[in-house]
Amino acid sequence: MTADEQVPGAAATTRRPRRRAPWLVAGACVAVIGVVATVLVLNRPPASAADDDGIGNAVDAPTETVARGPLTERVRVTGRLAYEAVRDLGTSLGGTVTALPGAGSVIDRGGELFRVDNQPVVLFLGSLPMWRPFTSGMDDGPDVLQLEQNLAALGYFDREPDTEFAASTADAIEEWQEALGLEETGTIEPGRIVFAAGPLRVSGAKAVVGDPAGPAIVTVSGTEKRVTAYLAPNLKEVAVVGAKVQLSLPGRGPTEGTVSAVGAPVEQDDGQGGKKLKLPVTITLDDAASADGLDDVGVTGELTAVKREDALLVPVLALLATSGGGSAVEVVVDGESKVVPIELGAFADGMVEVTGGDLEAGDEVVVAK
Repeated sequence: MTADEQVPGAAATTRRPRRRAPWLVAGACVAVIGVVATVLVLNRPPASAADDDGIGNAVDAPTETVARGPLTERVRVTGRLAYEAVRDLGTSLGGTVTALPGAGSVIDRGGELFRVDNQPVVLFLGSLPMWRPFTSGMDDGPDVLQLEQNLAALGYFDREPDTEFAASTADAIEEWQEALGLEETGTIEPGRIVFAAGPLRVSGAKAVVGDPAGPAIVTVSGTEKRVTAYLAPNLKEVAVVGAKVQLSLPGRGPTEGTVSAVGAPVEQDDGQGGKKLKLPVTITLDDAASADGLDDVGVTGELTAVKREDALLVPVLALLATSGGGSAVEVVVDGESKVVPIELGAFADGMVEVTGGDLEAGDEVVVAK
């Protein structure tokens, strides 16, 4: 089974004659979360037409017990384990690249990303980019608040951060500049600091020492590894945030993960020169250490999601078709059978939810061999 194909389905049969004889049920297609499966059932023991009204002939056939419990969907997934949010990073400063970090370096708030004209370009944390100079007289704004929060976290700003660039802001900048060996101007030009949502891991260099500074000097990523998988869009009901995933890492034992994000469908190559819509799913490892030493590798797994917490469940292979287009099961009572009409709900993993009809947990139903 692939990430695009599931196994839930239903078998449909036609009404059988009173005399017992082997019969064939084929071609009943049931759409389950948009995935169509055909179940072929051979040599199903027949039920008498009189069974609609009561107990029929003695039954010598395999049975299963109707149970109540969670209806669980399982989806096979393939994906790729790598550091998250890989991108190129640079600066708008003019000058020459004079120093670069080593691959694998982790840069946190206040750390040096690289040097231009032998002066550092520094990482600050925040969701807003730097789009204007920080200087006295500038308009109030959330970017000023973000700057002051960073200066406070680094020990240079001693009052409550706010959106106003005040004299205390300029003083804090000067202290920070002095510590870095920069000219103490009390202002920060665009390109001197880079804001990012969290610490960055340096994947490699896009430039070499001596190159002109530009928008792509180093390649960076987040510091955590994620598995990215692409599923069929009709699996959105199953691939939900919080769903558990059993993963198999190359050269390692099994490990668990959790769906942490589900994106909007995007176009992906279908392997035949065309495009197909896929649902991007991000999986976070529950134990990050289980992937130590691995980066940019393929993984496989099984995603599990509970579609119904407490459902009355019967096997799909127990289903019969009624003359009116409904469904039924053959219930065995004291060694004899009767046909019981039922109403169906959701399908998953070879089981179907029963939402109506005279059927109870503990009943024995005939299933196809």
